[in-house]
Amino acid sequence: MDSILHSGGARHFVAPSDWFREITTRGYRAVIFDCDGTLVESSATHFQSFQAALRKQGYEMKRDWYASRTGFDRQSILKAFAKEHAVKLDTALATKQSIQEFINLSASVTAIFETSELVKRLSPDYPIAVGTNAEADIANASLCAAGLDIYIKDIVSISDNLPAKPAPDIFLKASRLLGFLPQETIVFEDSDEGVQAATKAGHDVFQIIHG
Repeated sequence: MDSILHSGGARHFVAPSDWFREITTRGYRAVIFDCDGTLVESSATHFQSFQAALRKQGYEMKRDWYASRTGFDRQSILKAFAKEHAVKLDTALATKQSIQEFINLSASVTAIFETSELVKRLSPDYPIAVGTNAEADIANASLCAAGLDIYIKDIVSISDNLPAKPAPDIFLKASRLLGFLPQETIVFEDSDEGVQAATKAGHDVFQIIHG
């Protein structure tokens, strides 16, 4: 794992071993983490939940198709599936069923070691929020499965009736709840959509690079 720090229009690589030092020396006062792909490994569980819901309506989702859209929210993925495959999908039903399927399977979600260790190290001195394109029930189930829920002060999600990333609203609300300005609050993200959202909101961003 590696990361790119987006700050003031500049970008540079930062190893996970240097994250804590960068946070302290740059004077950030709070931290917001994305959930899926940043704090937890959940892509297989998400795919299985989508697949189970779609099969109930007689459809199949290809893993590669899903993998190219993992930064998007559930509604966007399901609507894209219906449009690109020219099928009559009940997206409201598929949304409800896929959420429940994910919760049923959430024990398979695991913590991402580097970021979860950083959360534990930061938690005594830094307020921490999660800002996610997932629903609140999904985020809670994932964080509980990974043993990270006890370190998180606030969770902001599309369940708060906010537009999904790359809109900045999720991060703007998270920083308000933490009580600090965006420029005082560093974000950890893995998706391009999340980086765009955080940058629009005025945050510096560590973009996680897997593999």
